[in-house]
Amino acid sequence: MSIRTQAVKGVAWSSVGTIGAGLLNFILTMILARFLDPADFGLLELLAIFTILSEAVIDSGFSQAIIRDKTATDKDLSSVFFLNILIGLVLYAALFACAPLIAGFYNEPKLIDVSRFAFLVLIFNSGTIVQNANYSRNLDFKRPAIASVLAICISGTLSVYMAFNDYGVWALATNMVAYAGLKMLFFWVFSKWKPILAFSRQSLHKYFAFGGFLLIQGLVDKFVSNLESLLIGKVYTKAQLGYFSQARKLDSYIAQTTTSVIQRVTYPLLAKINNGTQELKSGYRRILKITMFAMVPLMLFSVASADSMIFTFFGPKWAKTVPYFQIWCLCGLLVSFYSIFINLIMVKGKSKNLLLISLARQALRVLVIVLLLHIGIMQMLYGILAVTLLSAMVYSVYSMHLIGYRIRELAADMMPIVATALVAGIATFFLPKAFNLGTSIPLFFGQMAVMATIYLLLNALTKNATFLEVKDIFDSMIKRKKVDSL
Repeated sequence: MSIRTQAVKGVAWSSVGTIGAGLLNFILTMILARFLDPADFGLLELLAIFTILSEAVIDSGFSQAIIRDKTATDKDLSSVFFLNILIGLVLYAALFACAPLIAGFYNEPKLIDVSRFAFLVLIFNSGTIVQNANYSRNLDFKRPAIASVLAICISGTLSVYMAFNDYGVWALATNMVAYAGLKMLFFWVFSKWKPILAFSRQSLHKYFAFGGFLLIQGLVDKFVSNLESLLIGKVYTKAQLGYFSQARKLDSYIAQTTTSVIQRVTYPLLAKINNGTQELKSGYRRILKITMFAMVPLMLFSVASADSMIFTFFGPKWAKTVPYFQIWCLCGLLVSFYSIFINLIMVKGKSKNLLLISLARQALRVLVIVLLLHIGIMQMLYGILAVTLLSAMVYSVYSMHLIGYRIRELAADMMPIVATALVAGIATFFLPKAFNLGTSIPLFFGQMAVMATIYLLLNALTKNATFLEVKDIFDSMIKRKKVDSL
């Protein structure tokens, strides 16, 4: 099977799992936002930094190392699996004991019981890391996609029932824990791989030699990325944290979900073709262009239609989320851009250099957060946007050097996409408002129609090579479906 065919199938099934589950989760959030207050979302967000950091420790950087290993044995995978389970249990016990301290820090007594329940996700997630990495290593995205969709449907139904019956923040916590538990169950049911009773220090050392740097990087990234939520929850009200976290969550549904699909598929693919600089460069350029062809208009549309989008999805009581959401969308676009460069650095085995760049980036972000948080949340977000832009420049320049990808080549690849998306985005912002629809659902769908029509029309008229390639991929998929149906 060719790299292109693998990529198409991988993107298709990974999209079902990541985008499909993300879409269902987004619909669920829309429903819960109608029943729950911003303070409920803010309260659960206070626990995010503890769960995210703990999950990074459980993973220990092993996932990417397993994906990269073409000769992983059952002993290797089982050793990592049992270590993950042990770390998950220890971390849960530690956080269970620290629950009163966490509640005291935020002066929220109800967090004691809520956190002890919510932290169960650590145990469940520790049981899926090796299975998930093994799926990705074998480019098998079908089974985890089905597992994720089933889990979110069941857990989402339960949480909506609880929200409707006034369970408040417990509806959100239940959704989180039930999803993790059901996902673990389905991963095990669908997985062909099962652990054996074996444990090897040599196997762990082999993976940690590569994954150790990724572990440190992951811990720093996740701590700093969630530091603002921790501090906002301490300095500002829980409602303000709710607006802030909901804006970032909506951006993650749009930007991070799409980026996750691309990263999840392209990293193992790039790892498979890492046998020549020119071949890697050619494959990388195509992946970058196709990714940006989708991401640039998507994120510019989100910025242009933010008022009507928030109104449509969450209702008028969430209007204060709009300016936060617009800045997060710009950050999301930049992250989607440099995420592929990060994949390239990992494929080249430069995890140590990746760590050094990440440490410098996050040190600068911490400085920005500390200096600007007390001035205002928006001022802090502008600072984060500036750091994200600088990070994109550093990651791209370093990665391009590894494969001889010149800046003028990057400009030639990106300019047609950015130019057409920018024209369509400006039109999206101004044209529908001429009809005086206000902030309304018709305005949102009108803006969506304007963005899609102008963007695709401009690319067709200019005969953009990336547009023609994407069109060719979709045409091939449609023809294959017709042949299969016959």
